[in-house]
Amino acid sequence: MKNKTQWEGQSKGRILGYRIFVFILNTFGLSPAYFILRLVSFYYFLFSKPNKHIRQYFIKGHGYSNTKAFFAVYKNNFIFGQTILDKVATMAGAKTNFKINRVNGEVLDKIAAIGKGGILVSAHIGNWEIAGQGLNRLNTNFNVLMYENERANIKDYMNEVLKKKKINVIAISDETKSHIIELHNAFTKNELVVMHGDRYREGAKTLTANFLGRPAKFPAGPFIMAAKFGVPLCFVFANKQNSKTYLFSSTEPIVVNKVRGEKEVDAVCMELLKKYITEVETRVKAYPHQWFNYYDFWA
Repeated sequence: MKNKTQWEGQSKGRILGYRIFVFILNTFGLSPAYFILRLVSFYYFLFSKPNKHIRQYFIKGHGYSNTKAFFAVYKNNFIFGQTILDKVATMAGAKTNFKINRVNGEVLDKIAAIGKGGILVSAHIGNWEIAGQGLNRLNTNFNVLMYENERANIKDYMNEVLKKKKINVIAISDETKSHIIELHNAFTKNELVVMHGDRYREGAKTLTANFLGRPAKFPAGPFIMAAKFGVPLCFVFANKQNSKTYLFSSTEPIVVNKVRGEKEVDAVCMELLKKYITEVETRVKAYPHQWFNYYDFWA
């Protein structure tokens, strides 16, 4: 049996499940959806094999005892389900009363004002997409980078519910590389590209650095993109504080000069990765139950 030691390029989820929860959200509201979610989360807590990796994350990354890690896994599963519901509810236009507390929220205005486009790099911690409720106030479009073999029907469905917003989905194609042209066009039009910097797929270029005290691999893609296109980037996060409140935070824009040589690109990427890890560790330590990478991150 294959030991899952890295992300395989697909996120769990079925289109029927998304549609059912959107119906519940639109008809009954968020609280009833959360109630049903407790049952779903308990099922995953009991039977989901990837939970063994989250348990090790609590033990190795935070020093939890086996008992404390056991109960932390259920809390992690439930909060993960909440973030999915919150995201779908917001994107589908369901009635919610989320409050977004912002730290350095004006940073996004700064990166848009530079005029070169930019990259917003986040991680699978919390639910930064919720902060996107306020992105439409910026005079620019947003592009979400998504692997082509992520659930295609979910991608199409989310495109459907996003059609009234200034957000476009760019599919990463390993075969045609068509996303490179789309990225170039986006930056030329001063658009922003949103992506995560904590998952890679087999065959992708990676960089290794210490994360929570142990060496781990990170995708080089977001940082190579910034270096080769010469566009600024910010690190952005949104962590759930309670059922109706998120804390959105962003770093100041990092101006990246365009470089070509392989050694120069690698040096820039490593510098950016270290800054990124510092920011991710800060959020993970503050919100340990909101880490949503369900595989052996340090393998």
